[in-house]
Amino acid sequence: MTLLQPLLRKLKAPSLVLASLLLATACATAPARPPVQIGTGEPRVDPVTGEPMTPREIDEARVNELNPPKSVRGDGGLTPPFMEGRDVKRAAVLLPFSHPNAQVRAEAESMLAGIELALFEYAGDNFLIMPKDTAGKQSVTEARLDESLKEGADIVLGPLFGANVKAIKPVASKQQVPIVAFSNDRSAAGGGAYLASISPEEEVTRVMEYAASRGVRTFAFLGPNTEYGKQVEAAMRYQAAQQGGVMASSAFYDPSGGAGAEARQIASVLKSEAGRGKVAVMIPERGVKLLSVAPLLPYNGAPMQNVMLMGTSLWDDSSIWREPTLSGGVYAAPDPANLVGFKQTYKRIYGRNPTDLAAVAYDAAALSVRLATDDNIRYNGVTDPDGFMGVNGLFRFRIDGTSQRGLAVMQINASGPSVVEKGITAFGPGSS
Repeated sequence: MTLLQPLLRKLKAPSLVLASLLLATACATAPARPPVQIGTGEPRVDPVTGEPMTPREIDEARVNELNPPKSVRGDGGLTPPFMEGRDVKRAAVLLPFSHPNAQVRAEAESMLAGIELALFEYAGDNFLIMPKDTAGKQSVTEARLDESLKEGADIVLGPLFGANVKAIKPVASKQQVPIVAFSNDRSAAGGGAYLASISPEEEVTRVMEYAASRGVRTFAFLGPNTEYGKQVEAAMRYQAAQQGGVMASSAFYDPSGGAGAEARQIASVLKSEAGRGKVAVMIPERGVKLLSVAPLLPYNGAPMQNVMLMGTSLWDDSSIWREPTLSGGVYAAPDPANLVGFKQTYKRIYGRNPTDLAAVAYDAAALSVRLATDDNIRYNGVTDPDGFMGVNGLFRFRIDGTSQRGLAVMQINASGPSVVEKGITAFGPGSS
């Protein structure tokens, strides 16, 4: 059970609109069956940008909440007095609570709250979380992992940043302790580390499959010359080939400048290609920048009636939905219907809205509890080919440590986005 016993005793049990925990599922060679139920954004650049602040420690009361008096039992693991005599399962939570960036700190706190909520919903009296402050630093993360392993961690939830995941996975793997991390850096996956975050590659795959199902075979890219932009464009090239299509053109603009010349390049391509059929253009941008870039296409003569605009989860932002150019544009995201109950319960209990990663952390914690219940916290448990159904929808971990998602496709209109194609609810036969 979560460490915050005094807090949880004061709360009424949340009532998320979710199914039961894990259900029995078919093996990979059997007909597709429903995934395991666990009840479980914007793509993140490490570290998250925001107003830098002076580093601080987590406040003393919070530390006391997160770290109860230490005692050990026969297995040498951390066991609070109220858990003595039980077969305790332990999850280390490695997050940057004292990161110098205020936005990162807020993200970490929201993720911990999501984890607490999942434990309150589903854990019994023998599941313990052990929150550890990494400060976002590699050396500190390594030290926190060492502490966690000495205290008997069965699974690690976190870290948040890819470099820190890479730093700790050799040690965790040697101890056969799986890591469910929250980075979206695919190079950090593997070697016992599984990435729970929704990757840009998964979003690109989903929205391009949707476009292809609507007859689109020609694609173009207009985006920032950043690591994220390059990641999205590379995923597009791969998916275009997978869909039997072509990448007609790619244009990268300076993220700190304008996109006039690059938009003219793409508009020219659209004018020449649109006569042969519908063309889809990916603009992986956000907010004010997106509002300045997207209108440049019709301004430069692009025949928008034959163009499908595509985005990533960066488009899940009410500030951009009234832009006429974006009307009809599509992007991939978790089905909002799955998240309603989680968001309502979270706000009722914590008095604020959850971050996107709070839901991801909730799913990861619920998965850990389910595996602990089945005495299956091990690599082959995490990589169940039938997958899991959480508040972010269907997901499963591949053997290489990346995750596959059953995302919905959202379409923008003036009143907000609507679901035009729901996410799948079961993976087909075959390994992950």
